[in-house]
This record gives sequence, structure tokens and C-alpha cells, in this order.
Amino acid sequence: MHRRQHQVLMERQQQLLLRGAELRLTLKRQARALQSPLVLVDQVRSSLHWLRQHPVWPLAALGLLVFKRPRRILRWLPRLLGGWQLYRQLRDWLGDNAARKP
Repeated sequence: MHRRQHQVLMERQQQLLLRGAELRLTLKRQARALQSPLVLVDQVRSSLHWLRQHPVWPLAALGLLVFKRPRRILRWLPRLLGGWQLYRQLRDWLGDNAARKP
């Protein structure tokens, strides 16, 4: 009886090892689908980091636009302000949620 139990357990272990290998392959295939969006997110994140480290460049570009095309700036001003407010709200919300996590 003991030998039979051992045989059953060994078979079960083999089944579980095969299932684990199948699951790892499935996860690897599914993770490949996320690779492109995650690369894009990394690029956006590094661009935002660069802009935060070098704020004079976007301000200079904005100053040039104001000087060259003031009407276009006036037309885009409400959108820019709305975007800025959305950014601040998201930053505050994300900051609050990060502080709550244990």
C-alpha cells in the first residue's frame, strides 16, 4: 500500500511540474503583448523626468510661441490650464494612494 501511495504522489508531482511549465510559457507569451506598451510608458516617463530636470527648454519653447503666434497661445490657453489642473489632481491622488499603501 505504501509503495502505491508513493507512485501516485510521484505521478501527481510530474503532472504539477508539467502544468507549471505550461503556465510559465503561457505567461511568457502574454507578457510579450505588454512589452510594446510598457516600452512606450518608459519612454514617456523618461521624457517627463528629463523635462522636470530641464524646465528651461519647455519654457523657452512656450516663450517662442507666445512671441511668434500669440493668437494660437490664447486659443490653447484654456486647454493648457485644464491639462495642468488634471496633472495636479492626478499627482495629488496618486500621492494620497501611495501614502495609504502599507
